[in-house]
Amino acid sequence: MDQSIEPRFWAKVNVAGTHQVHMPTCCWEWQGATNNDGYGRFRVNGKLERAHALSLSWTLGYIPKYVMHQCDNPACVRPSHLQEGTHGLNMQDAYKKQRRPNCTPKGINHYSARFTVEQVQDIRARYTKGETQAHIGADYGVCQAHISQIVRRKTYSSVPEAKIGDSWDQAK
Repeated sequence: MDQSIEPRFWAKVNVAGTHQVHMPTCCWEWQGATNNDGYGRFRVNGKLERAHALSLSWTLGYIPKYVMHQCDNPACVRPSHLQEGTHGLNMQDAYKKQRRPNCTPKGINHYSARFTVEQVQDIRARYTKGETQAHIGADYGVCQAHISQIVRRKTYSSVPEAKIGDSWDQAK
């Protein structure tokens, strides 16, 4: 039995969602399928649509290509929290709010960073002096591959080399 689109859509929405501090009303959060970024997906006539764009379309009368969340909640489908935008405005907003990958904190500033600047410098200095990556990794409780990423500057690339006199064996 086929339901019409709107009742099927709204059945997947929690209208008592989270409240963002900068918004006067709570979000209406999508409870159905989402993409990897948390944006809702909804199938209409065999095509996956963006849930927030579909929600806004019932206000605008058409599905907008770009939709911006004033609430900054990807799961929100509340029309009053959404506005039509452009690619440029959307990117500007994303950069300003650091939602773009190249704006994400890296290295020691990342929320899940395991090492301090001094530890990264110590790892590189020890490797330069001939210690094996496996031995260094064992001391720090990580695998050899993790140490390899650090010494090859694939991770923590912004950490400068230690100054002469700062090497690990002189500090001990």
